[in-house]
Amino acid sequence: MGVVATAAVLIALAGCDGDDGGSGPDEDTTMAAPTAATVRPALVALWTGNDAAAGDTETGECFADALLERVEPADLVDAGVLDVGGAAAPDQPQLDAATAEAWVDAQFRCSDFVAESTRALTAQSKGKLDGRRYARCLRGALTEEQLREAVAESLQGRFDAPAVTRLSGAQRTCATQALPPD
Repeated sequence: MGVVATAAVLIALAGCDGDDGGSGPDEDTTMAAPTAATVRPALVALWTGNDAAAGDTETGECFADALLERVEPADLVDAGVLDVGGAAAPDQPQLDAATAEAWVDAQFRCSDFVAESTRALTAQSKGKLDGRRYARCLRGALTEEQLREAVAESLQGRFDAPAVTRLSGAQRTCATQALPPD
């Protein structure tokens, strides 16, 4: 599911490089700690990526709000999701278990994983995939708890975890069944 993993170039908070000609002792060259309000646009953009489809912005806003209910902006900086200015990091990191759990909760609260997977595979197959058949197959193959576990494991970089292997296998099987024969 590439929606959340896609990083976008974002507008960073205005910062000072510390070399403006002044060097007085009262000069403060530190950046203010990011706040939920300053990082929210970065999280929305992280969700939507470069080519947002209809509804992605609303889903991204829901995701950002839900994530920020559970995770402080400073913790997202510490995790490497955001840079010190509050913009999305160019390369998304592996998350710790607590941050991954919060991420998955926000993701599943705001979007339908199976619908997103269906949309991504339909686009990848250039419309050849029978989306209804694929979605029905995937919903029958895995429970929501299994999907959540697989996403959490992948966010932690555990791509060889049984839950991720199970999800990959189900996606592959369902895609094969939902594609027309060659």
